Amino acid sequence: MRIYIKIILSIFIISIILVGCLQTKTHETQTKTEVKNIIDIIYENDSSLILSKVEGDSFEFLLSGVNVENIEIPNKFMSITKNKEGKLLIAISTADNVKPGEVLLKIHSDSFNVENIDYYSRNSIKKEYYDIDQYNWKWGGLLGDFNLDGEVGLTDFASFVYYYGMEPCIDDVPEEFSRFDIGPALNISQKGIWSNIYDYKLEDWNVNIIDFSIFTANYGQNINSETPPGTITIDSSTIPDSISTPTYSNIAYFLTDIPNFIHNLSNIISTHEDYISSILEALNNEDPNEVLLNLINMPTDFKNDILTLLEKLGTYAEKLQLDNYLYEDIKWMINDFDWNNDGVITNNDELHIEATVTYTNNIVQKESLGIYSDLILGDMSNIDNIEFIGIDSNTPGDAILDWDLVEQLSNNGTVTAGYTPVFDENDYLLIDEGFVSMIDFILKNIFGYGNMLFLYNLTPTATVINMLENHSFDASITELLLNMAKDDNIISQQELIDNIFGNMLTAKSDFETRVASIQHSFITRDIPIKYAIDDSITDYLYIPHDITSGPMDLMDLWSLSDSKFTKLLMTDINTPVSIGGHIMLYPAAFFENSANFHDLRDYLPNITIEGTLNSETPEISKITIDFPDPHFGDLISGIQNSIIIENPDIFQPPELPSTNVHIIDFKMEGITRIPIPDENGDVHPEIALRFDSHISSPENVNYAEIYKDDDYITYLHWIDENYFYNEEYRDIVETSYLENSYYTLEVYDYSNTLADSATSFLGTLYPVDTFEITNPLNNNTFNLGDNIQLTWNIPNNTLPYYEGAEINIFKFNDSTEDFDWENRIRVADDYDMENFYIEDETFTIPASIFDTQGIYLIELVIYNWSENTSFEYHIVINIQ
Repeated sequence: MRIYIKIILSIFIISIILVGCLQTKTHETQTKTEVKNIIDIIYENDSSLILSKVEGDSFEFLLSGVNVENIEIPNKFMSITKNKEGKLLIAISTADNVKPGEVLLKIHSDSFNVENIDYYSRNSIKKEYYDIDQYNWKWGGLLGDFNLDGEVGLTDFASFVYYYGMEPCIDDVPEEFSRFDIGPALNISQKGIWSNIYDYKLEDWNVNIIDFSIFTANYGQNINSETPPGTITIDSSTIPDSISTPTYSNIAYFLTDIPNFIHNLSNIISTHEDYISSILEALNNEDPNEVLLNLINMPTDFKNDILTLLEKLGTYAEKLQLDNYLYEDIKWMINDFDWNNDGVITNNDELHIEATVTYTNNIVQKESLGIYSDLILGDMSNIDNIEFIGIDSNTPGDAILDWDLVEQLSNNGTVTAGYTPVFDENDYLLIDEGFVSMIDFILKNIFGYGNMLFLYNLTPTATVINMLENHSFDASITELLLNMAKDDNIISQQELIDNIFGNMLTAKSDFETRVASIQHSFITRDIPIKYAIDDSITDYLYIPHDITSGPMDLMDLWSLSDSKFTKLLMTDINTPVSIGGHIMLYPAAFFENSANFHDLRDYLPNITIEGTLNSETPEISKITIDFPDPHFGDLISGIQNSIIIENPDIFQPPELPSTNVHIIDFKMEGITRIPIPDENGDVHPEIALRFDSHISSPENVNYAEIYKDDDYITYLHWIDENYFYNEEYRDIVETSYLENSYYTLEVYDYSNTLADSATSFLGTLYPVDTFEITNPLNNNTFNLGDNIQLTWNIPNNTLPYYEGAEINIFKFNDSTEDFDWENRIRVADDYDMENFYIEDETFTIPASIFDTQGIYLIELVIYNWSENTSFEYHIVINIQ
């Protein structure tokens, strides 16, 4: 059985533009002219007054020739004073604004030097919500509340002073350093007390006057002083229409109706169990023929049931769409509903499900399983498999939440020995913007993508259906196409319709209405995103019974899959999407001009075949594909028309079984990799297993799989010609399991016969601390034309054995939304160019490498070719 492993390739970059503010270059000597542009120094008697010549709120001075006791700071400023390499570092910041002419410092001396000066104005950041990348945002909250007590006070200031002035590229900073990197920042949430709080940090990998500015602005803010919200309790006796405020009434409708929806869904699953199992098996096996056949043969009653459920989900999504903040908490007594639909609410007994249980002794029988006593806390050691049937309405019990158990699991992942669930008044959920937005976002997506299945008729001709049913589609469609072309060497658009598509791809009667509904669902997804971000800010501290509180990223909860396909579906319909190479998809063209897509058969091509078709073995020299509209109603760009295929072999039937498939070569590499940060700004070291092979007669290869001993690892993709490739990602904790082992490639033909196999050895993998790039750091910004000094640190000045080293540069491609791995630039190596030595721990990357502005990835790598291992360290930078 083929097993498919998801490869998570998530590369998201935030590029923040600071409008109208001075780019700080902390601790670099400035010229006297630059200093004079920022301050005036007035000498009187033996003292000096330093006056501002600019507007700002925070200033930083590096002074020499003066002692701290000679410095007098005006009362309006908070201040930090530190010794920096024998000089005096003074930072001052005010919650107000400094105007030109105001006194910044009084120095009781006239013989000091101003070595450097920086200033900042927090008002220089001007951004609206829609300027923020809502799919990649950093955690916020009451910035400056480092001890998480809900207030920015003296204790926080003491912590901030300790970290002030540290630079990760120079100093050995601790892991919690980033907590204090709170600037630049924005005020996103406008809910109550939060309307005057800087709550969304952009970060710049320094703790300097920018961060001091934000800290000063928030100093003294106390969210604990906010008036507690009122509470609306929702239970089975609640009548939504009796709630006067529409927003709360709509939420109550969803909370009181969802048990009925779950019951209807359970009935559908139970009624159509065989059909659902069939289509799920086809999807799991990635069998397009079976998937299409299942869709064609969808039972009418099942289709009607699904459409009814989709409409209900659309209604829920509309009712849950917020138009303002929730200033009252909704207390959902979740156990106080008839979840098992037996007509009686039993809120102190657990809900049961019906399931088919396969025991380890091969006995199979239907069981009623308690969700806590059996499934969560029960002994499952004697059970091999459980197949869900539905909610058990014959066993009393409606309780589905034991909050005490939830808290135990969330705190340490374990449950007290002998714990018995107790269902009481403490079992409820607090429903706020975060919960509502999370559900609304998920429902909008399910409603939108679910409805796409019902836009077009999916029934092809009887000829094609017969091919699918007889599992002969590939061979039969080839024969059919050849027969269509024999008379005049042309397969016309009409012939494709008459022989293959039939009424397939023609719009259903409610096409326009359904398209409009899908469009509305998609274009309003930014609303729950906005309120979810706000909720994560205002609920940055954990709140009991509020499952969306605490420093979490709700986007993770919304991620149903991390595949590239899902990321495509997540894209705004107004944003063009690359679907390969230069080919771009424009979703808005479909939704804004849906009349152009009533009959997709209009876009089918005419196909001209050159060669000899009337022989026993057809010989085809060229295929020309002419589209009547190469832009497909402006839906797609980048397709060349006509498409010409020279000497094609796509019409040649495969040999079954194959007798000539063999592995030409097989290579693998075990890579210990330090990747760039993920969408949350975190770096997670990983092991990548890279497999490459050339296999003869690839058209006869059914599948190629990799095994470690008897353990399945992954499969190989057919890339082009006879080249097969895949890269498998593993957690670093699996190092000892993966290394010093043999990996076998097994290749099977279409008779599922093992045609050939080959083995490669993977030696000892490099440790994660092999070396570390110390400059530049992730997301550092440089000017076009700057040389970049790359430096790295080798622990104890000792590298493990290696046989070669390289420095490579990759540029980010906006159209593919990925780094251009195929066109990387090798900047240096020690075996071909021989222009650097990794033991030197430094190398200057010339400015000529960065020919245009954009985002670049720097890779430093060493190889042990003898053991097929390498170590890669990646840093991403911005060139402006």
